[in-house]
Amino acid sequence: MKIPQNKRNPISEAAGSWVVGSLPTGCDLCMKGMKLVYFMGGDCAHPSHCKWYCPISPERRSPNAHFADEIPIEDFDSIKKTVEKLVYEAKNIEAKGMSFTGGDPLSSPAKRDRVVAIIQAMKIEMGEDFHIHLYTAGTNFDVVTANKLEAAGLDDLRFHPSEKDFFRIEFATGRKYTVAGEVPVIPTEENHNYLLKLADHLDMIGADFLNLNEFEMCAPNQIELMARNFNLEENSIATVEGSKKYALKFLEEFHPRGGLSIHFCTAAFKDGVQIRERYIRRANHIKKEYEDVSDDGCLLFLQIQGPVQEVNDLYNRLLNNSKMPKILLDFNSSKGTLDLPSFLSTDENFLELLNDYRVKAGIYEILPFREPECAQIREYTPIMDNNKSKLRIN
Repeated sequence: MKIPQNKRNPISEAAGSWVVGSLPTGCDLCMKGMKLVYFMGGDCAHPSHCKWYCPISPERRSPNAHFADEIPIEDFDSIKKTVEKLVYEAKNIEAKGMSFTGGDPLSSPAKRDRVVAIIQAMKIEMGEDFHIHLYTAGTNFDVVTANKLEAAGLDDLRFHPSEKDFFRIEFATGRKYTVAGEVPVIPTEENHNYLLKLADHLDMIGADFLNLNEFEMCAPNQIELMARNFNLEENSIATVEGSKKYALKFLEEFHPRGGLSIHFCTAAFKDGVQIRERYIRRANHIKKEYEDVSDDGCLLFLQIQGPVQEVNDLYNRLLNNSKMPKILLDFNSSKGTLDLPSFLSTDENFLELLNDYRVKAGIYEILPFREPECAQIREYTPIMDNNKSKLRIN
């Protein structure tokens, strides 16, 4: 049976994501760039059904690897310090929610109690409507954990279970939070059968939805995936060939018998929509007056570099003679740099003025972070280099 196109509501035509039924609230906020991600250490129980393709980098597999989006959390032992960093990042991206991920945030009673404390603190800091969801393999999920998460105010719990742990999902049903599965679409018959069993079980126990993620190849799992004869999709740097096809194959078989909402999220959607929207929100929140925000959420500005005295003379000339507002001029006397609006790179009068100085100039495109550990230049485009001393002929 083919699923009519109008039954698969496209979320993004270009990126290929779709939903049958209702789009989960957490996913809706994520696609708008309004979800903070708390990576709560890379430690987990290493369940056999997913450890072979784990996409987490070696650096993040440590239990000490804690991040608020891309920003490291150094004082993660302190609930107070962790919440401060999470609130800081949530406000920078104007988030309406957050997620717990890892590793497995519920891999031990100690981590579970930490999750509970942070949920409670974030609800106080950000408001009761701040939507919080959590991912877990569910290897040790029990009634006690289900109760604690409900009392803390969790909004959404998503399982990626092994088949032997399907029964544990039932401990979470009938509570104030929504319950779901979230798993990758591995393009094999074995995984296809797993997805059908998982969807049937979720549907039977009254779960709310199933999220399907396009299977991805990355540096940490590339060797293992290639050894198992998985290949990249043509013209893709991450998507595993056949994952989209198997997502539709699953839907064609499950849809006639199940009423569960199904959401398929592509790698292109995550990279091209979700991250971009979050970057745009962050960039607009932290941008300086002389910076522009690019279509993909980077910060753009023109930088003049050269001997400090030369750059200082140019700065004063612009400030005093051109009447340019001081707020559009950022002079760093220790580095010998002057940051300006990028539109000046095409201003003929300004470019002619630069010829009087021993400087070089170019457009910087940087990721929207001020934190040194996250700073990254996306692109640099030189527009002028007069940095060499000029020879005077007598």
